[in-house]
Amino acid sequence: MTLAARAAPPAASASPRGRLRLLVAVLLILVVLGTLANLLFGAVALSPGRVWLALAGDPAARDPVARDIVWNLRLPRLLVGALVGVHFALAGSLLQAVMRNPLADSGVMGINAGAGLAAVLAFAAAERLAGDGNPYLRAALSLDWLPLIACLGGLLAAAMVYRLSWNRGATPVRLVLCGIAVAGLLSALTTGVLAGWAQATTETVLAWLSGSLYGRDWAHLSALLPWTVAGLLLLPALVRGGNLLQLGDDVAATRGLGVERSRFALLLVAVLFAASAVGIAGPVGFVGLIVAHLARLMVGPELGRQLIVSPLCGALLVLASDLAGRVVLIPAELPIGVVTSLLGVPFFLALLSRRS
Repeated sequence: MTLAARAAPPAASASPRGRLRLLVAVLLILVVLGTLANLLFGAVALSPGRVWLALAGDPAARDPVARDIVWNLRLPRLLVGALVGVHFALAGSLLQAVMRNPLADSGVMGINAGAGLAAVLAFAAAERLAGDGNPYLRAALSLDWLPLIACLGGLLAAAMVYRLSWNRGATPVRLVLCGIAVAGLLSALTTGVLAGWAQATTETVLAWLSGSLYGRDWAHLSALLPWTVAGLLLLPALVRGGNLLQLGDDVAATRGLGVERSRFALLLVAVLFAASAVGIAGPVGFVGLIVAHLARLMVGPELGRQLIVSPLCGALLVLASDLAGRVVLIPAELPIGVVTSLLGVPFFLALLSRRS
């Protein structure tokens, strides 16, 4: 065997890693471009020079109006949006690995509906107890608690789905079907809570339920970031189990995996990501569905690679959707959840048609 022949296998094995690096580099460039576009465009368009001076220019030469728009409005909003996209994207990738189903995401599993119901109940309590129209209940419910409340609601919804689907194990098909049923029930309960609520606050909560980044600031970023860090720290230990579960429960069990334990852990982290994002931005639909499927098309079924690509795709999708919602109807704006639904519904139907 020649030296060239012996060297061929390592070169071939390095090729996928090279493609992954190139893909990540391209996505990072697109995210940077999306960030710049979000800083430049909106109800008030800013020139690149004004944005640069607002961000890093000489303090004496800064435009106070541009500085206020960039630092207090657009920069925290786009950072929160990017982080929300990362959360929903990671949740979608984890859930699709667990379910072995490209149609699964946090909305289908009832996680969004459970988190939304819990948050709406918190809003209702805020209105009743504080009576000042503040949905975050300044006196007794700080913003830091809202992601936790949403996570508890998402966990309860996921636990309900898991229990209803249990029959000597929880198969992916039963999980999806029970998730759809539980999501419908919890959405109906949310509507019932709103129907009995004061009209003055219903408008605010309906805007939140549509999925919105309006008014998101540095406090929202600080509230969401600890949940991001906690979820990312848990991910490396779950990748092997997620890869084995995609091969089927029997195969995973023969390779020494505790199937139900691994599935439960993956569901738990997916709930953490999705529900905490719902607590900040509302139930933004279809992000996980779209991004997880695109990530799998880009890098294949290996979960570790998907978890590298999907956060970048999720951040890019949310940034692009928020920008579109802000500039299409200036000076009004479309909630980001409306834009992602306009993209996600045809995407979902196309996937369903292909699987049929």
